[in-house]
Amino acid sequence: MPPTRDRRSGMSKRQNGEKNGAARPKGFQLGPGVWTRLRYRVFDAEGELVEGSGGEISFVFGYGTLLPALESALEGLAAGATRNVELSARDAYGERRPQLEMEIAREDFPPDVAAGDRFELEREDGTEVVVRVLGVSEEGVVVDFNHPLAGQRVRFEIEVLEARAGTPEELEIAESVLTAPVEADSETLIPVTDLIRRLPS
Repeated sequence: MPPTRDRRSGMSKRQNGEKNGAARPKGFQLGPGVWTRLRYRVFDAEGELVEGSGGEISFVFGYGTLLPALESALEGLAAGATRNVELSARDAYGERRPQLEMEIAREDFPPDVAAGDRFELEREDGTEVVVRVLGVSEEGVVVDFNHPLAGQRVRFEIEVLEARAGTPEELEIAESVLTAPVEADSETLIPVTDLIRRLPS
């Protein structure tokens, strides 16, 4: 059926919508069960690009890969869309928790360890976490297990590179990850080690 005419402007409704940026998106839109590939960058509360962050990530949308507030902000986008999303500390990586500052035996660290250093430590389950050194004494090293961006507003720059229906195999993998046990402290868009990598002092 041909587009109807808008009598006031002589322009078809289809043309009018396209002129105002309201053209229908093409292809799949982000939603549950849609496989997507995103390009992203992460900025801290000061507007600085988080060192070591950025790149591409591919996953099935709606299965817990993204922070819930970020996923909600991206739902409905199609390939080619871009969006800036700013999240509060609560919606991003949580508030800082003093109980996650802990002292570890001094002999477990190199002799030249100093405040401000960052190290990758391995948890009992084999996963790695990045910790920041807060202080050093003869007896121990006080480290911070809080997420590096805890307590901060965080801004994400997102570009949707691809969006398509997830395959049965991809959906099965996404479902298995969703139902796997998750530690309460592990709310991250991507692993902490991808946000801040181990750096020399």
